[in-house]
Amino acid sequence: MIKKIARKIFPNFYTKLGEVKRSIVARKLKKEHPNTKIFHDNHIKLYSQHNQDYIVYNNFFKNKKGVFCDVGGNHPLNINNTLYFEEIGWEGLAFEPLPSMKPLWEKHRKAKFFSFGVSDKEKEVAFSVVKDVTGWENMLSFVKSTGKQNLDLETQDIIIQVKPLKDIFEREGITHIDYMSIDIEGHELNALKGIDFNKVRINVLTIEVSTFANSIQEIEEIRQLMRENDYILWGIIVGLDDIYVHKNFLN
Repeated sequence: MIKKIARKIFPNFYTKLGEVKRSIVARKLKKEHPNTKIFHDNHIKLYSQHNQDYIVYNNFFKNKKGVFCDVGGNHPLNINNTLYFEEIGWEGLAFEPLPSMKPLWEKHRKAKFFSFGVSDKEKEVAFSVVKDVTGWENMLSFVKSTGKQNLDLETQDIIIQVKPLKDIFEREGITHIDYMSIDIEGHELNALKGIDFNKVRINVLTIEVSTFANSIQEIEEIRQLMRENDYILWGIIVGLDDIYVHKNFLN
């Protein structure tokens, strides 16, 4: 509580402190991953909260059209990783299980929308939605089994349907995706296990691997799975995402 009050009284100080911390972490990551690009600029340039769209577009898809897949799209307009790509003419798919998001996606976006979650197999799971002062909509949400329900958060639990992406891709006839964003608060590993990488070629992925959402072991399992499927850890957004690029796309 004291820290929350201090943040309100001294916002500039805490902003600067955050920048210093990210810079320190960035230097540490560079030593651990010398061949990986490290990003820690937190100033929003397009629509993504941490410049995922800006980084991916400028490094891989400048002046190009493509196909995106937004896994855990949440709000279609606010801090969204794929909105910019749609605005410049890309086609895409989006997955978001929050019931309140479905009409917003259908109203504001052209992407084909699926109102369920993704995992390694088809099933029903308990899903927690975090409440803040703005209400339940457009908030952090997560599969309950990730353990974040033990944090000091006020949540509402709902039951959602989840399906493996390999089934959806096969049904929709999808064999190629240029950019995939996966941000499902701790369920990323299961979502990746539900992809048959032998049947769909994904060129670039941003995958949330923050320690708030994932354990250190889960992050390493994600990285191992991606290596096994011929992906290179091209970049790291400090404290948030890994950026993977298929080795053949780089060549």
